[in-house]
Amino acid sequence: MKARGVLIRILVLAGLFFAGIYAFNYILMPMLVRQSSAVIVPDLRNTSEAEAKDMLSRIGLTMRVERSDYDSQIPAGFILSQQPDANENLKPGRSVVVVVSLGTRIRMVPEIRGMSLRQCRSVLQSEGLQVGRVARVQHIGDAREHVVASSPPVGDEVHEGESVDVVLSVPGGATVYVMPDLTSQDLFFVREKLEKLGFRVGSVRYEDRDGVFPNTIIDQRPRPGEQIREGESIELVASSSR
Repeated sequence: MKARGVLIRILVLAGLFFAGIYAFNYILMPMLVRQSSAVIVPDLRNTSEAEAKDMLSRIGLTMRVERSDYDSQIPAGFILSQQPDANENLKPGRSVVVVVSLGTRIRMVPEIRGMSLRQCRSVLQSEGLQVGRVARVQHIGDAREHVVASSPPVGDEVHEGESVDVVLSVPGGATVYVMPDLTSQDLFFVREKLEKLGFRVGSVRYEDRDGVFPNTIIDQRPRPGEQIREGESIELVASSSR
Protein backbone atom coordinates (compact mmCIF):
# COMPACT_ATOMS: atom_id res chain seq x y z
CA MET A 1 0.00 0.00 0.00
CA LYS A 2 2.82 2.34 0.87
CA ALA A 3 4.56 1.68 -2.45
CA ARG A 4 1.31 2.23 -4.28
CA GLY A 5 0.84 5.68 -2.67
CA VAL A 6 4.34 6.70 -3.66
CA LEU A 7 3.66 5.60 -7.24
CA ILE A 8 0.48 7.65 -7.37
CA ARG A 9 2.31 10.76 -6.15
CA ILE A 10 5.00 10.22 -8.79
CA LEU A 11 2.37 9.90 -11.52
CA VAL A 12 0.61 13.08 -10.30
CA LEU A 13 3.86 15.04 -10.26
CA ALA A 14 4.72 13.76 -13.73
CA GLY A 15 1.29 14.80 -14.99
CA LEU A 16 1.70 18.28 -13.56
CA PHE A 17 5.17 18.50 -15.11
CA PHE A 18 3.95 17.61 -18.58
CA ALA A 19 0.91 19.85 -18.19
CA GLY A 20 3.26 22.72 -17.36
CA ILE A 21 5.36 21.99 -20.43
CA TYR A 22 2.23 21.93 -22.59
CA ALA A 23 0.95 25.21 -21.15
CA PHE A 24 4.33 26.90 -21.68
CA ASN A 25 4.78 25.62 -25.25
CA TYR A 26 1.26 26.10 -26.55
CA ILE A 27 -0.15 28.97 -24.47
CA LEU A 28 2.55 31.17 -22.93
CA MET A 29 5.08 30.97 -25.78
CA PRO A 30 2.65 32.09 -28.52
CA MET A 31 1.57 34.98 -26.31
CA LEU A 32 5.16 36.03 -25.73
CA VAL A 33 5.97 35.71 -29.41
CA ARG A 34 2.98 37.83 -30.41
CA GLN A 35 3.87 40.44 -27.80
CA SER A 36 7.49 40.64 -28.89
CA SER A 37 6.46 41.19 -32.52
CA ALA A 38 4.35 44.29 -31.63
CA VAL A 39 5.76 47.81 -31.99
CA ILE A 40 5.10 50.87 -29.85
CA VAL A 41 3.07 53.57 -31.61
CA PRO A 42 4.95 56.92 -31.57
CA ASP A 43 3.35 60.27 -30.76
CA LEU A 44 2.52 61.82 -34.13
CA ARG A 45 0.74 64.93 -32.89
CA ASN A 46 2.20 68.30 -33.96
CA THR A 47 4.37 66.62 -36.60
CA SER A 48 3.93 67.20 -40.32
CA GLU A 49 2.02 64.64 -42.38
CA ALA A 50 5.18 63.66 -44.28
CA GLU A 51 7.25 63.35 -41.10
CA ALA A 52 4.57 61.23 -39.38
CA LYS A 53 4.36 58.90 -42.38
CA ASP A 54 8.15 58.49 -42.40
CA MET A 55 8.24 57.76 -38.63
CA LEU A 56 5.67 54.98 -39.02
CA SER A 57 7.35 53.54 -42.09
CA ARG A 58 10.63 53.10 -40.22
CA ILE A 59 8.95 50.84 -37.62
CA GLY A 60 6.83 48.88 -40.06
CA LEU A 61 3.51 50.72 -39.71
CA THR A 62 1.43 52.64 -42.23
CA MET A 63 -0.65 55.82 -41.92
CA ARG A 64 -4.21 56.45 -43.04
CA VAL A 65 -5.72 59.95 -43.06
CA GLU A 66 -9.29 59.74 -41.79
CA ARG A 67 -10.19 63.40 -42.37
CA SER A 68 -8.95 66.99 -42.15
CA ASP A 69 -10.23 69.60 -39.69
CA TYR A 70 -9.65 73.31 -39.12
CA ASP A 71 -7.66 74.19 -36.00
CA SER A 72 -6.40 77.59 -34.89
CA GLN A 73 -3.48 76.11 -32.90
CA ILE A 74 -2.03 73.48 -35.23
CA PRO A 75 -0.60 74.61 -38.62
CA ALA A 76 -2.01 73.22 -41.84
CA GLY A 77 -0.55 69.83 -42.80
CA PHE A 78 0.27 68.78 -39.22
CA ILE A 79 -1.30 65.92 -37.25
CA LEU A 80 -4.16 66.84 -34.91
CA SER A 81 -4.94 63.42 -33.41
CA GLN A 82 -4.25 59.73 -33.91
CA GLN A 83 -5.69 56.28 -33.22
CA PRO A 84 -4.25 54.18 -31.60
CA ASP A 85 -2.82 56.68 -29.14
CA ALA A 86 0.89 57.12 -28.55
CA ASN A 87 2.72 54.33 -26.62
CA GLU A 88 0.13 51.66 -27.46
CA ASN A 89 1.21 48.36 -29.05
CA LEU A 90 0.42 47.56 -32.67
CA LYS A 91 1.40 44.71 -34.97
CA PRO A 92 3.72 45.54 -37.89
CA GLY A 93 1.85 46.24 -41.09
CA ARG A 94 -1.13 47.79 -39.31
CA SER A 95 -2.25 51.40 -39.86
CA VAL A 96 -2.39 54.39 -37.55
CA VAL A 97 -5.42 56.52 -38.37
CA VAL A 98 -4.80 60.28 -38.15
CA VAL A 99 -6.65 63.59 -38.45
CA VAL A 100 -4.72 66.32 -40.30
CA SER A 101 -5.05 70.04 -39.58
CA LEU A 102 -6.26 72.48 -42.23
CA GLY A 103 -4.91 75.37 -40.15
CA THR A 104 -6.96 78.39 -39.19
CA ARG A 105 -10.16 78.92 -41.18
CA ILE A 106 -10.07 81.97 -43.43
CA ARG A 107 -12.97 84.39 -43.08
CA MET A 108 -13.98 87.55 -44.93
CA VAL A 109 -14.83 90.77 -43.07
CA PRO A 110 -18.59 91.10 -43.63
CA GLU A 111 -20.47 94.29 -44.51
CA ILE A 112 -20.91 96.07 -41.17
CA ARG A 113 -21.06 99.71 -42.27
CA GLY A 114 -24.22 101.45 -41.12
CA MET A 115 -24.79 98.96 -38.27
CA SER A 116 -24.97 99.77 -34.59
CA LEU A 117 -22.16 98.45 -32.41
CA ARG A 118 -24.44 95.71 -31.07
CA GLN A 119 -25.44 94.60 -34.57
CA CYS A 120 -21.82 94.76 -35.70
CA ARG A 121 -20.68 92.58 -32.80
CA SER A 122 -23.39 90.00 -33.55
CA VAL A 123 -22.55 89.80 -37.26
CA LEU A 124 -18.81 89.47 -36.61
CA GLN A 125 -19.37 86.72 -34.03
CA SER A 126 -21.50 84.78 -36.51
CA GLU A 127 -18.47 84.83 -38.85
CA GLY A 128 -16.07 83.64 -36.17
CA LEU A 129 -14.62 87.13 -35.63
CA GLN A 130 -14.82 89.65 -32.82
CA VAL A 131 -14.90 93.39 -32.32
CA GLY A 132 -11.51 94.83 -31.43
CA ARG A 133 -10.85 98.49 -30.66
CA VAL A 134 -13.73 100.92 -31.06
CA ALA A 135 -12.98 104.52 -32.07
CA ARG A 136 -15.89 106.92 -31.61
CA VAL A 137 -16.04 110.04 -33.78
CA GLN A 138 -18.63 112.74 -33.22
CA HIS A 139 -20.37 113.71 -36.43
CA ILE A 140 -22.81 116.58 -36.73
CA GLY A 141 -26.22 115.69 -38.10
CA ASP A 142 -26.14 111.98 -37.21
CA ALA A 143 -29.29 110.81 -35.45
CA ARG A 144 -27.82 107.52 -34.21
CA GLU A 145 -24.47 105.83 -33.81
CA HIS A 146 -23.31 103.57 -36.62
CA VAL A 147 -20.18 101.96 -38.01
CA VAL A 148 -18.52 104.06 -40.73
CA ALA A 149 -15.26 102.12 -41.25
CA SER A 150 -13.30 99.09 -40.08
CA SER A 151 -9.76 97.76 -40.02
CA PRO A 152 -9.28 95.40 -41.81
CA PRO A 153 -11.82 96.87 -44.25
CA VAL A 154 -14.96 95.11 -45.43
CA GLY A 155 -14.16 92.30 -47.88
CA ASP A 156 -10.63 91.62 -46.64
CA GLU A 157 -9.64 88.06 -45.68
CA VAL A 158 -8.75 87.39 -42.03
CA HIS A 159 -8.11 84.36 -39.86
CA GLU A 160 -11.00 83.02 -37.80
CA GLY A 161 -10.88 84.38 -34.25
CA GLU A 162 -9.15 87.64 -35.20
CA SER A 163 -10.41 91.06 -34.11
CA VAL A 164 -11.81 93.76 -36.37
CA ASP A 165 -11.35 97.38 -35.23
CA VAL A 166 -14.28 99.68 -36.01
CA VAL A 167 -14.86 103.43 -36.30
CA LEU A 168 -18.21 104.41 -34.82
CA SER A 169 -19.91 107.67 -35.75
CA VAL A 170 -21.93 109.09 -32.87
CA PRO A 171 -24.25 112.12 -32.68
CA GLY A 172 -22.52 115.22 -31.42
CA GLY A 173 -20.60 118.31 -32.39
CA ALA A 174 -18.70 118.88 -35.59
CA THR A 175 -15.85 116.52 -36.39
CA VAL A 176 -12.35 117.93 -35.88
CA TYR A 177 -9.76 117.25 -38.58
CA VAL A 178 -6.06 117.97 -39.00
CA MET A 179 -5.53 120.29 -41.96
CA PRO A 180 -3.58 118.60 -44.79
CA ASP A 181 -1.02 120.34 -46.99
CA LEU A 182 -2.91 121.58 -50.09
CA THR A 183 -0.04 123.46 -51.72
CA SER A 184 1.19 122.42 -55.18
CA GLN A 185 -2.25 120.97 -55.98
CA ASP A 186 -4.76 122.13 -58.58
CA LEU A 187 -7.18 124.74 -57.20
CA PHE A 188 -10.33 123.45 -58.89
CA PHE A 189 -9.66 119.82 -57.95
CA VAL A 190 -9.05 120.74 -54.29
CA ARG A 191 -12.10 123.03 -54.11
CA GLU A 192 -14.40 120.24 -55.34
CA LYS A 193 -12.98 117.71 -52.87
CA LEU A 194 -13.23 120.07 -49.91
CA GLU A 195 -16.84 120.94 -50.65
CA LYS A 196 -17.76 117.25 -50.91
CA LEU A 197 -16.25 116.72 -47.45
CA GLY A 198 -18.42 119.48 -45.99
CA PHE A 199 -15.93 122.38 -45.95
CA ARG A 200 -16.34 125.82 -47.47
CA VAL A 201 -13.72 127.59 -49.54
CA GLY A 202 -14.20 131.07 -48.12
CA SER A 203 -12.01 133.04 -50.50
CA VAL A 204 -9.41 132.52 -53.17
CA ARG A 205 -6.70 135.09 -53.72
CA TYR A 206 -4.39 135.07 -56.74
CA GLU A 207 -0.74 136.02 -56.78
CA ASP A 208 1.91 136.08 -59.49
CA ARG A 209 4.47 133.33 -58.98
CA ASP A 210 7.26 132.65 -61.45
CA GLY A 211 7.69 129.06 -62.58
CA VAL A 212 4.36 127.91 -61.10
CA PHE A 213 1.57 126.55 -63.27
CA PRO A 214 -1.55 128.79 -63.23
CA ASN A 215 -4.28 127.90 -60.64
CA THR A 216 -1.82 126.01 -58.45
CA ILE A 217 -2.33 126.49 -54.69
CA ILE A 218 0.67 128.28 -53.17
CA ASP A 219 -0.67 129.10 -49.68
CA GLN A 220 -3.57 128.24 -47.37
CA ARG A 221 -5.37 129.10 -44.13
CA PRO A 222 -5.51 127.13 -41.80
CA ARG A 223 -1.91 126.04 -42.15
CA PRO A 224 -0.99 122.35 -42.65
CA GLY A 225 -1.17 120.50 -39.33
CA GLU A 226 -3.62 122.93 -37.71
CA GLN A 227 -7.06 121.74 -36.58
CA ILE A 228 -10.22 122.57 -38.47
CA ARG A 229 -13.83 121.69 -37.70
CA GLU A 230 -16.21 120.27 -40.24
CA GLY A 231 -18.12 123.09 -41.95
CA GLU A 232 -15.50 125.77 -41.33
CA SER A 233 -14.16 127.82 -44.22
CA ILE A 234 -10.73 127.57 -45.82
CA GLU A 235 -8.84 130.42 -47.51
CA LEU A 236 -6.58 129.62 -50.43
CA VAL A 237 -3.94 131.50 -52.40
CA ALA A 238 -3.36 130.37 -56.01
CA SER A 239 -0.95 131.34 -58.75
CA SER A 240 -2.41 133.66 -61.36
CA SER A 241 -2.30 133.19 -65.12
CA ARG A 242 -0.41 135.74 -67.23
